[in-house]
Amino acid sequence: MGATPETPRAPMPPAPPRTSSNIVPIVLLSLALIVVVCVMVVFASLRFLARGMHVNVRDNYGAKKQVEIATPFGGIQVNKNAEVSEAALGVPVYPGSKRMPHEDSAVVNLGLPGDAGLHVAVAKYETADSIDKVKAFYQDRIGKEVTKFKERDNEGKTVFEIKAGDDVRVVALKSAFDGTRIELVHVSAGGGDTN
Repeated sequence: MGATPETPRAPMPPAPPRTSSNIVPIVLLSLALIVVVCVMVVFASLRFLARGMHVNVRDNYGAKKQVEIATPFGGIQVNKNAEVSEAALGVPVYPGSKRMPHEDSAVVNLGLPGDAGLHVAVAKYETADSIDKVKAFYQDRIGKEVTKFKERDNEGKTVFEIKAGDDVRVVALKSAFDGTRIELVHVSAGGGDTN
């Protein structure tokens, strides 16, 4: 006869929020993509540099060694044990002095894009003359140009420095048992004499 009434059902509770999200995989995928792009850029840059870089080494059996490196962004040239001229040194070489045979002399030219660059010339000499005689020679020849002078009597060393803008010339004298050692250095920005 009659149908039994159905008991009402309780409403279903709302579904819990999703615990997994798409944000983490998206962030990881983005980071992986950035790493891959960076690796490709570095690889392409290195290939570009490798193709544009040229290295030339000339060695005359230890007597003289010349290294030249050219890149798309500039170059470097190193002449080790080269005969360094007074013009490259920017100071006079003491008369009668001899280049020290076991010491390196060098001319280094670093060329950068535009007019930028760096020129370094270094030479070492020795003479049987006393340090006082050699010091007097340099005081006479470059004394008016000297911007800094150091004398260390306890070490037997005297240093003359001439600085004008980006151009620095140094004469370092050191007393030795058989005379005087002379070190001449010239550093200039913007290029310079290569020999």
